[in-house]
Amino acid sequence: MTDAAVRASPVAWILQRFGTRWPRTYGVAALIGVLLAFTGAMGTGEAGMATRLAYWLILMLGGTGIANLTGALFDRLNLPLWPQIALMLIVITPLIATYAWGVTGLFGGGRFEAARWPAFVLPSFVIALAVAVLHTQINRVPAQSHAFAPDAASVEPGAVFRERLPFKHRHADIYIYALAAEDHYLRVFTSAGETLILMRLYDAIRELDGIEGSQTHRSWWVAKAAVTDAARGDGKATLTLKNGVAAPVSRSYVKALKADGWL
Repeated sequence: MTDAAVRASPVAWILQRFGTRWPRTYGVAALIGVLLAFTGAMGTGEAGMATRLAYWLILMLGGTGIANLTGALFDRLNLPLWPQIALMLIVITPLIATYAWGVTGLFGGGRFEAARWPAFVLPSFVIALAVAVLHTQINRVPAQSHAFAPDAASVEPGAVFRERLPFKHRHADIYIYALAAEDHYLRVFTSAGETLILMRLYDAIRELDGIEGSQTHRSWWVAKAAVTDAARGDGKATLTLKNGVAAPVSRSYVKALKADGWL
């Protein structure tokens, strides 16, 4: 998207700046809120439908906002998985409990009874646990291939995968630049050109153990030695390979690749 096109549409500008993850996240939260309203969950069935909708939408959207902002702050700490989940639970649980207590009190005629706050802690903990696990899984470090352990140094990196290629590409000077998934097939970029094989990207990455590289997109894997240039612009990033192919880098992989010195 060019700058002119982005500025021509507020929606396009929002999507470029924040991606589609946030609209999708809040959309799911709103749908859950509607479902909870229609089922009269948590004893809200006695209230009118309009009141239930307003209550659950405010609760779900606000709680999602708290979780998103907190998660964004924790992403900057680069903590290991379990310490990050534990810390998120410690912080998010009381925040969501207090928010739910306040919203409930507001819809209950302004009765903010401190004695009722503990009743919101357990449900908030369950919600916070689910949010923390999902958040860390979504932002996990992308799949990469690494060097062999010393006891396996005699094995050629990626030897099993090499045997899957046609003779011309199998014996190329550099037999692997990148992989790109295309339906059930895998396009393999080598110094001898391109070829298609019937294989899943996930399985191919496992067979490339020992070759330094990384997944850059849900359908792309790139060997680090094949990268000649990296560029970022218009909210996108691309890696230019030795054969001139531009490999896309999706937003979810930018952080890990930047930390590893690719970008």
